[in-house]
Amino acid sequence: MASPKKSSKPAGRILSIGDIEIDNVNEIIEIIYDINEEDAKKAQKDPIKLIVNSPGGDVYHGFALVDVISNSQTPIHTICHGHAMSAALIVYAAGHKRLASQRATFMYHEIAWSMQQEKLQLHSQEVKEGERMWKIYDDYLLSRTKFTVKQLNEIKKTRGEWYMDVKVAHKYGLVDEIL
Repeated sequence: MASPKKSSKPAGRILSIGDIEIDNVNEIIEIIYDINEEDAKKAQKDPIKLIVNSPGGDVYHGFALVDVISNSQTPIHTICHGHAMSAALIVYAAGHKRLASQRATFMYHEIAWSMQQEKLQLHSQEVKEGERMWKIYDDYLLSRTKFTVKQLNEIKKTRGEWYMDVKVAHKYGLVDEIL
């Protein structure tokens, strides 16, 4: 998988992310820090454009990027071309401004990971951690959209995965502007 490329042009602040995994996320975090450092003394900051086209990935890495985006002094516009699913959904939702192309697809589902043959106590511990992360995920998504707790709970009970086209995502405040 190709890693994001650092841009040598300060005006061309375009980054992209596919899988939400450690190398991609850490490189994007480093670039965002570098741009924020460059912009520290500027009154007018050109936004960073983060293209999200991702099936998702690790929720911990997703939250790392969410926190960096949320705390960035330079505005970060997330732009979905293709799809923003699972952990990529919260990364997309973190944008200071959120744009999406006409055929973009979004997907919410429960946090998932697998374990090998482990002791029962470890499974119990992992279930508690999964529930904790899922609550953080849902709370964050609820704070950034017009979704309701009732809607998300209904998805968990009946569908498992909620695919949204760009119009539905716009209706619920996930998307600010359709391109």
